[in-house]
Amino acid sequence: MKNVYLTGFMCAGKTTTGSALARRLGLPLRDSDALLRKKTGSRLAAIIRSDGLGAFRRLEAALVKELAARGGKVIALGGGVYPSRRWAGLLKKTGVSVFLNCPWPELAKRLKAERSGRPLLDGAWQKALPRAKRLYVKRLGFYRRADITINTGGLTPAQTADRIKKALSGITL
Repeated sequence: MKNVYLTGFMCAGKTTTGSALARRLGLPLRDSDALLRKKTGSRLAAIIRSDGLGAFRRLEAALVKELAARGGKVIALGGGVYPSRRWAGLLKKTGVSVFLNCPWPELAKRLKAERSGRPLLDGAWQKALPRAKRLYVKRLGFYRRADITINTGGLTPAQTADRIKKALSGITL
């Protein structure tokens, strides 16, 4: 059985939607960020601040490869793991990727409310928001390479999960 990978920018709703989707599909949910926190015993922001983004990405890559090795899960990927050239082959071979496309205005509100512990959003909001938008725009092309795209604008996580389940109905997991 293949995995279902939820991808999207930070605060797109991957974890909450993933939980609802896992219940609907009868599969376990694995959240890469939560597993990294548990595995390292550190907050992700602390790892990035102390060891650097490169070290964090190496830890994240090892974990994603470990998760991909066994199928049959809903996996909420960190915002930096997306269907890029680096990950496309592995994600395609081991599962179906779903981009949770949260419209920027809604995403910006979520980012502001959830900025604690996110190094990218440190400092004055007037400077953090443009940094986040630049990164979002940079990643958007990669996110759009996902097998399925769901526009989550105005949807609850449960509604989003229902749409994903419907989109998956024609795909053999």
